[in-house]
Amino acid sequence: MKVKLGLISAVMFLFISAGTFAQDKKPDPNFYVFLCFGQSNMEGGARPEAQDMGPVDKRFQMLAAVDMPKLDRKMGQWYLAMPPLNRGENNMGPVDFFGRTMAANLPQEYRVGVINVFVAGARIELWEKDTYMNYLNSAEPWMKNICKQYDGNPYKRLVEMAKIAQKDGVIKGILLHQGESNPNDKEWCKKVKGIYDNLIKDLDLKPEEVPFLAGELVGAEEKGRCAGFNTAVLADLPKVLPNSYIISSKGCKGAGDGLHYSLAGFRELGKRYAFQMLKCLGVEPKETPAAQTLAGASVSTETAARTVEDGGTGPYSAVMVTDSTLATHTIFRPKDLSVFGEKNKLPIIAWGNGACANSPWEHVNFLSEVASHGFLVIAIGPMPQEGQRGGGRSTSPQLIDAINWAIAQNGDKASQYYNKIDSTKIAVSGMSCGGLQTLEVAPDPRVTTAMICNSGILGNPGSGMPGMPNLKKEQLEKLHSPVIYILGGESDIAYKNGMDDFSRINHVPVFAANLNVGHGGTYRRPHGGDFAKVATAWFQWQLKEDKEAARMFEGDPCGVAQMPGWKVEKKKIQ
Repeated sequence: MKVKLGLISAVMFLFISAGTFAQDKKPDPNFYVFLCFGQSNMEGGARPEAQDMGPVDKRFQMLAAVDMPKLDRKMGQWYLAMPPLNRGENNMGPVDFFGRTMAANLPQEYRVGVINVFVAGARIELWEKDTYMNYLNSAEPWMKNICKQYDGNPYKRLVEMAKIAQKDGVIKGILLHQGESNPNDKEWCKKVKGIYDNLIKDLDLKPEEVPFLAGELVGAEEKGRCAGFNTAVLADLPKVLPNSYIISSKGCKGAGDGLHYSLAGFRELGKRYAFQMLKCLGVEPKETPAAQTLAGASVSTETAARTVEDGGTGPYSAVMVTDSTLATHTIFRPKDLSVFGEKNKLPIIAWGNGACANSPWEHVNFLSEVASHGFLVIAIGPMPQEGQRGGGRSTSPQLIDAINWAIAQNGDKASQYYNKIDSTKIAVSGMSCGGLQTLEVAPDPRVTTAMICNSGILGNPGSGMPGMPNLKKEQLEKLHSPVIYILGGESDIAYKNGMDDFSRINHVPVFAANLNVGHGGTYRRPHGGDFAKVATAWFQWQLKEDKEAARMFEGDPCGVAQMPGWKVEKKKIQ
């Protein structure tokens, strides 16, 4: 009996001791945690430059707010703060440079942690604890998809992650960048105060110990489309919310679209957030390597990036990007540009969209797939958000703008594309109205080949939709390079026009390929469907002189003719 009692006592002692030790584990007072929320500028989408690729101080950490399987990150766990800090599809933003600057200025025994919950395009109402669903219910599907990653409630996810962080460190401040979606909202400051008050209450914080930093939008000197918000709305925040500070955007470079910052702008803005926070903490800030510009470094001016599907089936996984120096277009390119150079260059493909649309939203699967085979594809129109349909009308000269930009990038030593582009191999291409735009610019002597998809010159010029190029059949005589027509068979509204073009072209090699899928083609199918397979093979043959790809078009029967459902005709091609 004494033995049993002794054993029970020992076990009880172990449990009591374990509980005591667990209770003794307290948050590290030198681990400073910062909550960050907002919309697209806070999300970040800028591709790192050479100066940003060095090792990140191990004292700068991020708490994953979502699972990121491709990065082997799990929600609620701490990781070294390598970008992306928000979600897997994002890239660098101001929080990267905020954290790096904080770590560089704080004593070595201090650590910096950030929690990031951002939603592109969101109004401030998305963060209102009790009424957010009133806004989210009417939001665009692509925004709802982003919110799904936060279980449909970004505010709740921010609080949940903050409570996890409080077990390890101390929340020392809150950062916000938002306003582009509330540019004229006179109640914005009150709404922000309500969100701040809820965070303070839900996390049991003391407002006098948690400064709130809000950044200005792209300024008027950078042609910011919402610059008025800075003076008409944001300027009143310190009057409404005590212990709040405004971070100036003056001198922070924009991306060229009037809404977003370039990487250089993110770098400077993030540094300014850090300098203000350091002052609130009583630390005198100093310059840091993250805020310096290295002479001679190649410059990426990309401001947003997204992988379409899985990046394509080709050997070079592709990414869709916005570049501030060509904000009117969307670029599809291999993610890793380091493998391209003197012996392996990127041919240029310019693309015009159906319906003369100023957005490639309908063709992103197709264009990404083509780019994954080692091409620089530049489509007319700004990069669409996921699930978003672009608007506006495009014009034929935008195809020439794309070509001119690519050639200039190839010769610019500061560009990431320097000496990586083959400016002697250029294709113009497009679907429907974009096909007519292609035919209008194809006489440019720099053009190596033209691809006309679901299109052809109308028999009655001027009878098409408004904005269509008003071409006559005589335009075909100006073609000087091989041409391919990819059509949707007899059910394609453009079938007769396209085949009539084919019958009239006798002076250059021409190929007509038909798959009976109608005018919509297969662009939106996974990896662009069969249209992408035929298009890619044509580009590989014409722009890369790929002999294997040539077999898709040469011979009788050729490779395309042997694909299920395809019918082909050709002239001046073996």
